[in-house]
Amino acid sequence: MKNSLNIKCKLLFLILWTFMFTLTKAQSSLAFYPLTDQFNSFDYNPAFLTSHEKFTFSIFPLGGTSLGFNNQEVIRSMATKFLQGALSNQDYIDAFNNIMSKSSFRQNLESTLLSFTYRSDIGFFNFRIKDSEYFLASLKGDITKFIFKSGSQSAVVDQIQSLSAQSAHYREYSLGYTYKSKYERFTAGIRAKLYFGKYALFSNISGSIQNKSTDYVLKTSGLLNISFPSNTIYNPTDSTNAYYFKSSKIFEYLFNSGNLGMGVDLGINYHVTPVLTFSMSMIDLGKINWKSNVNSRGLNKEFTLPPSSYLHNTQGGVQTIAKTGNDPYFDTFDFRTFDYVYNTFSKPLPTSLYAGIKYQLNPGLSIDITDKFVAAKNLSYNSLATTATFDINKKFSICTGYSMIADASFNIPFALLYQGNFGQVFLGTDNLTSMVFPSSADYAGISFGACFYLFTHRNLSQDASDYNTFYKPRKIIKNPKTGLIMNEDSNYQ
Repeated sequence: MKNSLNIKCKLLFLILWTFMFTLTKAQSSLAFYPLTDQFNSFDYNPAFLTSHEKFTFSIFPLGGTSLGFNNQEVIRSMATKFLQGALSNQDYIDAFNNIMSKSSFRQNLESTLLSFTYRSDIGFFNFRIKDSEYFLASLKGDITKFIFKSGSQSAVVDQIQSLSAQSAHYREYSLGYTYKSKYERFTAGIRAKLYFGKYALFSNISGSIQNKSTDYVLKTSGLLNISFPSNTIYNPTDSTNAYYFKSSKIFEYLFNSGNLGMGVDLGINYHVTPVLTFSMSMIDLGKINWKSNVNSRGLNKEFTLPPSSYLHNTQGGVQTIAKTGNDPYFDTFDFRTFDYVYNTFSKPLPTSLYAGIKYQLNPGLSIDITDKFVAAKNLSYNSLATTATFDINKKFSICTGYSMIADASFNIPFALLYQGNFGQVFLGTDNLTSMVFPSSADYAGISFGACFYLFTHRNLSQDASDYNTFYKPRKIIKNPKTGLIMNEDSNYQ
């Protein structure tokens, strides 16, 4: 009875845990959006692309490492047991039930493997290699509770519920350009992207309880689009290892280039007045054509409910059915009988839409409002943040405030940015409470990274002192070979 659970649930959670093998990471969004001087700020708006020096370079693992997800309690528990190799069927059941209790499940991971920015006289150019992975699901409803949960459950007959879920991992090669007008009042950016998909799962499944003559059945319909290099074993007596990921498949997975896609990022940043700035961007407007390792499944089936396990009733012309037993129906259905479908498919990526307003109260303090809307079929959600950015000095900045991330209504974004002569270092989270009070926070996320300035000029000025308050005295440094006094190169100012 539990064997079918191994197939259904482990396939679902396999997508979630894959990032542990693929070195993927995430970039939080709302905490860092107001810090436009951060070297990775073009992740949120290509118009934010900038460079303090002529060349800026960053490489894995410092290119921007973070993790963000809701439902952190179950994810943390599953991740710990996964690393220990101690995941049981009951762990999958508990996690699946936990996800069904939420209005939606969201997990995003991204990784900048390589980033190089060049500042020229006509604008800024950036080349980047990046890994991205996401998982969105909405499983809450009467039908899923009636079928998957134990205890007393009921459902309306002929009421259709969609089981919406999508997940993908892909590598991105991109080239970005930013144009800045005179005095930088208006900035526009564009980034062209080439995607190489690694895995995908897109659910177009729906289900309903229907009355068929004297029986009641669970009727499922739709298609589960899958692209994943897994091996399959079907054994009528033992399906414990129905899906497994051999070491021989890891190389095929990581270097898979058969799923090609294209996309674009667009963004603007406009200074309405010297103290008021408006910005807007559209990230990942594109799609991937999934052609390799396609092993989708057609879910057009009917499963008969045991007659002694339910009671049906009609009130006001509405038929309902209530379960009398305690065990979930899920254990009695054989989900291995779904048909394989080998047709290729094309799916758009979730598109993120950002809008921000910044008001500069004084040279060291600004108030920012940021809105992020993620557009995905049946899985869209919105987030809003109100933050304040403090410039402690010329090198150190802090951004913090309050945010609502989808249905997680209380979050405290917190970000630190240090800008030194060598480069930048950033550290932050979209919800500080998840670190201080983990048990009370639904959403969790952390980000950190660093970049380095290449071929920078030497600082030939001494630090100002009490005796030289208004200017920095010149350092006298001679070239050891020629004996000539060294000059700063104006090309690297």
